[in-house]
Amino acid sequence: MISTAAKLWLAVAALGVVAFGAYEAVSHGDWFGSFVLGTLVIVALLLGVLAAAVRDGDVDESDTSAEVQPRNALPAPWPVLGAVGAGVAGVGLAGKNGLLWAGVGIIGIVFAEWLVQGWAERASVDPAFNASLRHRIMSPIEIPLLALIVIAGFLLSLSRVLLALPEVGSTVTAIAVASLILAIATLVSFRPRLGSSLLAALLAVGAIALLAGGIAGGVAGERHIEKHEAHAEAEK
Repeated sequence: MISTAAKLWLAVAALGVVAFGAYEAVSHGDWFGSFVLGTLVIVALLLGVLAAAVRDGDVDESDTSAEVQPRNALPAPWPVLGAVGAGVAGVGLAGKNGLLWAGVGIIGIVFAEWLVQGWAERASVDPAFNASLRHRIMSPIEIPLLALIVIAGFLLSLSRVLLALPEVGSTVTAIAVASLILAIATLVSFRPRLGSSLLAALLAVGAIALLAGGIAGGVAGERHIEKHEAHAEAEK
């Protein structure tokens, strides 16, 4: 008997085949969308075959010897993040730009995180042990990746702000941001027991303000920068 998970993925593959055929009929040979839909069909088909092979989710109804223990699910933001990734990929697919691959990357990360968390939740009936098991596996990956994303986002947003402002304004802004970072670091060093909620609130406000400024700067565009041509010949 085919498991429920296998039925779900095979149904997704079947819908993907229908969408692939409909897209081919109306797109006049556009390969980009066909490639995305074809990839979706192949991945869903492989997951369906795998779920059918391992009989994931099947329960033998005749086996009543052991009492089923309730399993507490760990907190999971992955459905929301998966929807965000799908939305970003959809925007990128419509505009045929790099947002498609950004969305695909988000979906891939969500899939890996969700897969590990689902496995950890089945490790035992102790939620604390399951949570610690998940953190031991994913923290060495999540912490460097999150740090890289935060640093890249900070640099990108700040660069958009500095390039959009006038020369004097960009200088003042750069000094102000550096002074603010130094002040927060000094406060944390002198007050190591500073409330985590207060520190998180300050960092969240700063991150939102910087992100909003980066978006506004990206929309406004770069200021006019005069190009100075170097002399082609040196003085003899």
